[in-house]
Amino acid sequence: MFSRIKSLAQHTAVYGMGDLLGRAVSILLVPIYARHLTSADNGILSLAFAFIGFSAALYSLGLNPALVRLLSGKTDLGKHRATFSSAFFALFATGVILSSLVWTNAGSLAHHLLGSSDYSAIFELIAAIVLLDALSEPLFTLCRARQRSFHYAIVRVIQHTLQLGLTAYFIGILGRGPIAVFEANLISSLFALLVMFPVGLRMIRPTFDVRALRDLLRFGFPFVPSAFSFLIISLSDRFLIRFFLDLDNLGIYGITYKLGLPIFFVVKAFRSAWAPAVLDETEDENTEEETRQMCARVTTYFTLFGILGCLILATFAHEIIVLIAGDNAETYLEGIRVVPIVGLAFFFHGLYIILTAGVYAEGRAGSLPFIVGTGACVNIAINIFLLPKIGFIAAAYSTLIAHVLMAVLLFLIVRRFYPVPYEYRRLGKICVAGAVVFVVLSPHLHDTSIEGVIARVIFVAGYPLILWGWRFFTP
Repeated sequence: MFSRIKSLAQHTAVYGMGDLLGRAVSILLVPIYARHLTSADNGILSLAFAFIGFSAALYSLGLNPALVRLLSGKTDLGKHRATFSSAFFALFATGVILSSLVWTNAGSLAHHLLGSSDYSAIFELIAAIVLLDALSEPLFTLCRARQRSFHYAIVRVIQHTLQLGLTAYFIGILGRGPIAVFEANLISSLFALLVMFPVGLRMIRPTFDVRALRDLLRFGFPFVPSAFSFLIISLSDRFLIRFFLDLDNLGIYGITYKLGLPIFFVVKAFRSAWAPAVLDETEDENTEEETRQMCARVTTYFTLFGILGCLILATFAHEIIVLIAGDNAETYLEGIRVVPIVGLAFFFHGLYIILTAGVYAEGRAGSLPFIVGTGACVNIAINIFLLPKIGFIAAAYSTLIAHVLMAVLLFLIVRRFYPVPYEYRRLGKICVAGAVVFVVLSPHLHDTSIEGVIARVIFVAGYPLILWGWRFFTP
C-alpha cells in the first residue's frame, strides 16, 4: 500500500507543479489587482470570472470526468480513439454555438451584470476564452487518464506563467485596467490549445460514435448539475454581493477570498491524480481491499496537513493582506475574517474529493447531484438571509457550511456501498489538536506586534508537538 500512496503523492506533486504553481498566478496577481485596480474594478473581475466559471461548466457537458473513467485502464486503443474523438467533436460543436451566443449578446450581458454596456469587450473576450479552454481541457484530461502528469504540468506552468507576465505588463506598465486581465487570458488559453493539440492528434480520428458519446454522457452528465451546484456554492455569492451590496464590497471579498486559494490548489492537484489512481487499482479485484485501506490512510494525512494549512492561513492573514495590498491595505483588511473561513471550506472540499473514490470505483455518480444540489440550496439561502444583515462575511460562512454539509452527506451515502476503514482515532486526535491550537491562538490573531507574531508562530508549532505527545506518529 505504501508504494501506491507514494505513486499517488508523486502524481499529485507533479500535477501540483502544473496546477498549484501554474494556478498560483491567481495568487501572484492579487498584489497587482490590489495595488493597481480599485476595489470596484476588482468587483468587475470577480463577476466576470464567475460568469466564466458557469460558462465552462455548461460547455463541458460533463464529458471530462467521464473521459478520465473511460480512458483509464487497458481497453483497446481503437475504442479509446473512438471515445475521445466523439467527445472532442461534441465539445467543439457545443462550444461554437454557445460562444456565438455570448459574443452576439455581449453588450446586454455587460449591462445587466456589470452595470454598463461599455464593458461589452470583456464578454467578447470571454466568449473566445471559454471556447479555447473547452477544446484544450479534454487534451489535458487525456494526460490525466494516461497519467502523463509531467507533460500536463509543464504546459500548465508555461501557460499560467505567460498569463501572469502579460497581465502584469498590461496592468502594471500599460495601465489598461480590468480588460487587460482577459486579453492576457485569451493569449495564454490559445497557447495551451496549440501546444496540447499534438497530444490529441494521436487520438482524434474522423469518426463520431454515437454509442461512445452516449456512454460518456451516461456517466458524465450527472456531473453537470453537480458542477453547476459547486459553482453556485463557489461563485453565486459574487452575484448576490453585487445585488445586496455593491462592487466595492465585492472587490474586497474577491481579493481576500483569493488568499484562501493555496489550499484549494493543493486540493485541485490532488483531485487530478486521485480519480485515475483509484480507477487503475479497481480494475484488479485483488487490490480492492487495499484500495479502501489506501483511502483511509490518505484521509488521515490529508486531514493532518489540511488543518495545518488552515491554521497557518488564520495566523498570518493580517500580514499577508498588508504585504499584497500595500497602501490599499486598510481597504482590504475589512475582509480579513474571510481568509481562514474560506481556507477551511476548501479543506472540506478536499475531504469530499477523497470520498468520491467510492463513486468512481462503483460508477455511481447519480447521488452527486442531490448532494451538491443540497449544498447549493443551503448556500444561496444563507446568503440571501444574511448578506443584507452582516455583509460579505456571510458569503464566506455560507461557503464553509455548504462544503461541510456535502462532505457529511457524501460520507453517509458512500459508506453504504463502499465502506472504508477510516482511522477514526487518529482523525480525532488531529481535530482536537487543531481545535486546541486555534482556541489558544484566537486572542492573538490581531496582535501585530513582534511579540504577538512570535506568539502566533509558537502556537502553530504546538500543533505537531501535541500530536507527537499523543503518539500520533507512532506506528
